[in-house]
Amino acid sequence: MYNLLIKPFVRNMEPGKASRVALRYFKILGSIPGGRFLSRFFHGNRPAGMEREVFGLQFYNPVGLSSGLDRQGDLYNDLNVLGFSFVEIGPLDAELTRHAIANLQENPADDLICACIVADHLTSFSLAYDFFDFFSVEVKDLEEFEHVMDQILDVRLTYEQYKPVIVKFSSVLTEEADIRRVLDYCLLNHIDGIETRTLEQTKAVSAYTKGRLEIIANCVFSTPEEAQALLDSGASLIGMRRGLVSEGPRFVQKVIRYLESNARKKKTDETKEA
Repeated sequence: MYNLLIKPFVRNMEPGKASRVALRYFKILGSIPGGRFLSRFFHGNRPAGMEREVFGLQFYNPVGLSSGLDRQGDLYNDLNVLGFSFVEIGPLDAELTRHAIANLQENPADDLICACIVADHLTSFSLAYDFFDFFSVEVKDLEEFEHVMDQILDVRLTYEQYKPVIVKFSSVLTEEADIRRVLDYCLLNHIDGIETRTLEQTKAVSAYTKGRLEIIANCVFSTPEEAQALLDSGASLIGMRRGLVSEGPRFVQKVIRYLESNARKKKTDETKEA
């Protein structure tokens, strides 16, 4: 249905407008009685053998929905049934965090959810802590980065339950010295992982940290092969948004099935070698 009603219109739209059109479609679909159950059944989002532990959390496949679509936590349960092992809500400031919390109190999340915090960092993080499973924090001003992260990590110490905090790279963070500065801070201060925005960033983080920081590759990709390349470059999870909007839910299933097939082949090859 998405291919017929939505895909022809959104493929040439400006990304923000396309996302709003797609979100409206998923909202209507989710309001249909039994719609979530049917979506979960048809999209088969829990293939055996794809489970992995990242940040101390259990993900049933490596593909998540990145921020920018469910900007204020309106449709996380309608979106995760499409095949995503987690939904990243945001980007959030304090006002949008309050809106998302109100939704979560009324309609608890069925699967893992991440809060993507980009403004009012300390307030947003403190408000969100009890309601999200993990947190992606982006500080665009590099000069403010350490101060903001110090505050967030200090607040985390006041809670009994430990929840993962990952640092989200800005797309303009390209200088090697700046990347290493951020990574050195993360390695020394119990940051749980990094969310990258490009394949180049993913490779740089993997090479520098040598696996000591888990990576979510929140990168634009248009084929299953490109998704596999992100995992091969060192990412533990990948985030999708534009592919869902432009290609529809079948693209999610296509990517997951391709990754599943590759994982089975790799396991078979390793068994033969042993």
